[in-house]
Amino acid sequence: MRVVALALGLVMLASPVAGHELQIYTVIVNTDGAQPAEIPNGTLKEGDSAWFWMKDTTDNATLIVEIEKDGAKARSPVLQFECELDENGSKVNEECTNRYDFVFSQQSSAGMWNFTFLTYVNDTLTKTSSGSAFIQEDLHDEMHNETPVEEVESSSSEDEDKKIPIKAIAGIVAILSFIGIAVILTSEAKSLEKE
Repeated sequence: MRVVALALGLVMLASPVAGHELQIYTVIVNTDGAQPAEIPNGTLKEGDSAWFWMKDTTDNATLIVEIEKDGAKARSPVLQFECELDENGSKVNEECTNRYDFVFSQQSSAGMWNFTFLTYVNDTLTKTSSGSAFIQEDLHDEMHNETPVEEVESSSSEDEDKKIPIKAIAGIVAILSFIGIAVILTSEAKSLEKE
């Protein structure tokens, strides 16, 4: 069992991790409007999600959220404050929902997104408010280098030749890990034979 745990640990060390942990940002829409209407810059990246919750307790109020970027639009279903439940705790109307989940695509969703919050009371539009979010590009394959662009451009070709690419380092670590696993497994097999 120790061998398996050690082998898995070595393999995990050998595999480089890039990207980010996916985030979910919650926007609550109540009688005062969206809280927050403006998602702070730097909060979300491509692949992240925004959850829009209908929390307006006004009688017979419903909400529709429209999301737009460069002419492309998405529209939520009609959101209600609460859905009627039966005695088993299941929704009476399966289409009833109080949350709209929007996932910003992993590709080409970077940029400014605009939100429009349409509040209806008794099927009559009573309030319109807006908000936005700037979605950052999610750079998976590039290392974030703190060196300013001017310094990179002025570096000599000798310096460029001395740099080892990240993929080469990852490959070397992977090979060494597999060799380590083979050695450990061989020594465990020999100790089992002796017993």
